[in-house]
Amino acid sequence: MKKIIYVLCFLFILQMVQPYSLYASSKQLVAIGDSIPYGYNLSKDNQYPSGKAFPYMVGEKAGLEVTNLGVPGLTSQELVAAVHENEVFRSTLRDADYVVLYIGGNDLLNLLKKHKGIKGIEMDEVAIVVRNLLFNVYSTVMELDKLTNGQILVYNIYNPYPEKGKSLGQPLHYINVQYSSLIELLSHFTEVKLVDAYQAFKGHPEYILKDDVHPTVEGQIVLANIGLKEIKEGGTDS
Repeated sequence: MKKIIYVLCFLFILQMVQPYSLYASSKQLVAIGDSIPYGYNLSKDNQYPSGKAFPYMVGEKAGLEVTNLGVPGLTSQELVAAVHENEVFRSTLRDADYVVLYIGGNDLLNLLKKHKGIKGIEMDEVAIVVRNLLFNVYSTVMELDKLTNGQILVYNIYNPYPEKGKSLGQPLHYINVQYSSLIELLSHFTEVKLVDAYQAFKGHPEYILKDDVHPTVEGQIVLANIGLKEIKEGGTDS
């Protein structure tokens, strides 16, 4: 627990050394989650969040100041801990008008890595991972709702291995149906909206870097556009 808190604080300090937004605004967007909002592998060294990551594109087009607190490798359980306990996260989120959240890919990838692929994975194991992921997303959104009056945009999970076809596509479809149901429930008493990355990436392997699981620049643009659509439909055109 202490390790992840130290890592998050260190990454935040690093970001403060350089401008994290080219567009000053009274409205704030805070991105939290894993390597997807971080823009991993879009730059050579991955030392800082990439300026081509979708939260920055959203900020540019909507005129929002962006703070990117994405952490490569972060799991949903670690995100819950950060949102509840890390004062850097908490103080930053309090000022947010919009919170962008992408999490869950590492929960699933860690299971695949454990079995060195999808073969040999028992459905009971998948069910446990999905149950924990959904609970962690629920806990995160509920805490975000306490911290900020801003709108929360939760991205579901795209298929990082489109070449696997139905063997992974079907389980991911099931997972995202549960994800959708959870966000629909939460939307009745929190300011949360679902952003459907799964459908946006379906049938578009070119949105993912070759021999990788992370979005290309084109994929990041798609993630930005579907997020912007939800912001605009929420009544904030800029």
